[in-house]
Amino acid sequence: MTLNQIIQTLKSYGTSHPQINYVLFGEFSDKLDDEDVTYPAMFIDLASANFSAKQLSYTFNIYLLDRHLQETDALEVLSDMSLIAEDIVAKLRTPSNTWITEDNIPMTFFREADPDFLAGIRIDASLILPSLNNRCQIP
Repeated sequence: MTLNQIIQTLKSYGTSHPQINYVLFGEFSDKLDDEDVTYPAMFIDLASANFSAKQLSYTFNIYLLDRHLQETDALEVLSDMSLIAEDIVAKLRTPSNTWITEDNIPMTFFREADPDFLAGIRIDASLILPSLNNRCQIP
């Protein structure tokens, strides 16, 4: 499975989720207050990749964000995003995927006040694929 295929699969997880209205892969910090973004939104960013003996792993930061009112403590949004995060992690761990995930997938809660009042979760998911690391396969 190629990196492009993995990204398309991750994007499809977001677009098929009934509570996510917008999905974007790549640099998104300048998009947070973009009028094209309809929240709740899922932003995907590639954090790193790593070769090991017979594996290749990609680590993705998956952000699940929604707007909240300034006078609220954003707890309701964080609760909703936690449920969506559970759904996304369940999709990541589907046995039919080409990859496996680590047992521990960290989830970080946060609130943003600039450029908009946003609350959400970041999931740091490593997707591990088999890799022969065989130079005989190089064209």
